[in-house]
Amino acid sequence: VMSRALRFANKQLDEIKSANALLESKIEADKPKVIFADSVSAAKSSILIGDLAKILKQNGVNIGQNRLFEWFRQNGFLIKSGSSKNMPTQKAAEMGLFEVKVSTVNNPDGSIRETKTTKVTGKGQVYFVNKFLGR
Repeated sequence: VMSRALRFANKQLDEIKSANALLESKIEADKPKVIFADSVSAAKSSILIGDLAKILKQNGVNIGQNRLFEWFRQNGFLIKSGSSKNMPTQKAAEMGLFEVKVSTVNNPDGSIRETKTTKVTGKGQVYFVNKFLGR
């Protein structure tokens, strides 16, 4: 009985060792992706929504800038209408997915107008790429 118990324990130990080896090799293979994702999410710069659409397209998601804007509006990430159209919703702002860049433009008549551009943060880039790729 003791001999069978030891053989069974050794067999389980061998299975655990092989599973552990597979996991360690996966960690090594995924290391460049993890480093890239960490650097993107920690980046201080943000990108335009059209640029995010290009990144998604390169990863096999069939979407362009206009459809991505529409998807953001339909899924509650951007405001749908009014003077704040395409600005981040409160939920998206609290999640840190977007930032708004405010710029001033000098018009030819001498007046100044303010423009607001919604940009995707590094954290948002990682979030949406993972969301669209089903991770």
